[in-house]
Amino acid sequence: MRAAGDPELARALEVAARPAPGDDGRALTHGFHAWSARMHPHTAAALIRDVAAPGGVADPFMGGGTVLVEALCAGRPALGADINPVALEVAWARTRLWSLGRSGRLVGVAESVAERAREILASEPVPRGLRELEGGWYDPPALADLWSLDEAIAELQDTGLRRMMRACLSSLVVKASRQRSDSVAELDADHGWVPAGRVPEWLVRRADEHARSLVALREAVPAGTDEPRLALRDARAEVPAFAGTVGLVLTSPPYPGVYDYVQHQARRYALFRLDAREAADQEIGARRQSVRAGWMSVAWRFEQDLGAALTAWRPWLAPGGRVALVIGDGEHPERVIRVLPLIERAAAAAELVVMASVSQQRPVFGPARAQGDEHREEHIVLLEAAG
Repeated sequence: MRAAGDPELARALEVAARPAPGDDGRALTHGFHAWSARMHPHTAAALIRDVAAPGGVADPFMGGGTVLVEALCAGRPALGADINPVALEVAWARTRLWSLGRSGRLVGVAESVAERAREILASEPVPRGLRELEGGWYDPPALADLWSLDEAIAELQDTGLRRMMRACLSSLVVKASRQRSDSVAELDADHGWVPAGRVPEWLVRRADEHARSLVALREAVPAGTDEPRLALRDARAEVPAFAGTVGLVLTSPPYPGVYDYVQHQARRYALFRLDAREAADQEIGARRQSVRAGWMSVAWRFEQDLGAALTAWRPWLAPGGRVALVIGDGEHPERVIRVLPLIERAAAAAELVVMASVSQQRPVFGPARAQGDEHREEHIVLLEAAG
């Protein structure tokens, strides 16, 4: 591991970058829903504990909500935002401080949903439009079960239970599909057939697992801590209202040219009829953008976008507040995109300076390897207000 900057802060970053051996990062609600390139909970917890100033914790690229869960456990007010509508629902479901009785209802609700879904399938076919759009991604029984379960969930009168059940179903969509994984939107050559009735069984099991994890979360959170404030919002836009100031903006921005989160979530967008147009148009660092432009253009665009996000969130920092970025180098068919220089310039545009950083080498598997780049790096970068 390579460290730079203030020695004491760099040591704190090194601790954050090293989860304990065997820690799979699935404690509390962290294992509820897969999310590509999610931050390890140990990293989030260590940074909140060791480098945050007094005040809240904010994550403008919250993804599945790992930072928000750890902010809750630290007793911190928390604010999260993401441009992805799936992220909003997953983060919401992972950060509910529900009572034991309310969490305990999830299994019974899931069983009722499964029974109602069987009734729906007995009387209605899967809509033709959904079959034409998504049929190639599913075995027919799996698509029928997913659709009927979503229809049954839509009938629930309790808004909270409806959102929670849909998040549980969302966590199973890729597992039920022929998509290779949550981070690889390609057909899986080794896919195993999903028979009728299997997805409802998974839903009941997932509801039981999540009910238990919500109980564990509530027990881990200090009394009096409020649930986080969440927003569906571009990180570069005006920050939503928040009570108080922020001691740490802790986030993992998209790596330039590495992922296409919109493609990763395409199965969920179609099944749940979510409007993903803003995410498709405005997603920062998307791989699909990098293949249409040279690496220098991709790097420049990422620097501008990150600078705009830092500028939008900086005014909420408390005195002595910091920004911690957990991010990796990008990849382009022409070369690896080194992000540290981009971060320095983006930070300067927001009147922030780099105080410390740690970096670890990772292998390169994409086209950039053929150009001679044999490694890229993962970084934790700590910023403070200039002057």
